[in-house]
This record gives sequence, structure tokens and C-alpha cells, in this order.
Amino acid sequence: MNILLIRHADAVPREGSDLPDEERPLTEEGKKQCRALAEALRRQGVELGKVVTSPLLRARQTAAGLLEEWPDPKPEVLTCAALAPEGKDKKLTRFIRGLDTDRVTLIGHAPDINEFLAWLIGSRKSQVQVAKAGAALIECEAGPSKGGGVLTWLVTPGWY
Repeated sequence: MNILLIRHADAVPREGSDLPDEERPLTEEGKKQCRALAEALRRQGVELGKVVTSPLLRARQTAAGLLEEWPDPKPEVLTCAALAPEGKDKKLTRFIRGLDTDRVTLIGHAPDINEFLAWLIGSRKSQVQVAKAGAALIECEAGPSKGGGVLTWLVTPGWY
């Protein structure tokens, strides 16, 4: 199974915002980041599989921005509460295993997406960080499990 991890794009800052955290939208820069990431992924021939997003607005908007100009047929988009901040890896893993697919794209938040990546490659102490609108591909031969994945590549917005 290939698991593409994406951290949501740039969002309105928490500080100075009257919005609840779960309703903070992407900034104009974040929307640009989504389009640029989508273009870079398509250029590299990346297949998204099913797209699973956190229920928070900025993650859902990141998914929508990625798929805005994605060629048809567009991937199915699902929401998973376990991708919200402080979600549980076990619940997320169960959700992924229930998708019946060999490719999945997860769109979530830091530090959780970084911690899930570290869990997949075998060490919570890993210092791998996915930047806003960054992406990491993990190959898991037997599906998601602790230490069952290999980090294949990691990109930041500066790459694309």
C-alpha cells in the first residue's frame, strides 16, 4: 500500500482570528500551494488513490484545492475524524485498512501527520517533518503498521 501524507496548506493564523480552530480557512497563499502541489504530483505521475481528509476546514479545502484541476476521474474524497488534531493512530489505521485500496492520500495536521509518519517508519522519535502543503510517500508492503513502512520521498513547497 502507498500512503501519501499531506499536511494542509497555509491557513489563517490562530492568533488574531475570531474563528474557532476547526473553521480556519486557507489563505490565498495556501490556495496557491494546493494548485502548485497538485501540478507537481501530476507531473511526477503520482496516483492519489482515495483521498482522506481531516474534518477541519483547512484540510478539506486543501483536498478540494488539490483536486480542483486533477484529471477525471477524480478520486473519491472521504473524511476521517482520526485525522483531526489529536486523532488516534489505531483508529486511523483501522479506517485505512477498511478502504480496500492500495493507494491512499491522507490530509491532516502537524504534529499528528508527522507522528503518524514516524510510527509508520518505526520510530516516534523520528524528526521527519512535513511542511505546510508538503507531502511524503510511505510504502507499506503489508498495509499500515508500526515500522511497516518505508519513507520513499518527502517534498516541501520549495521543491515544486
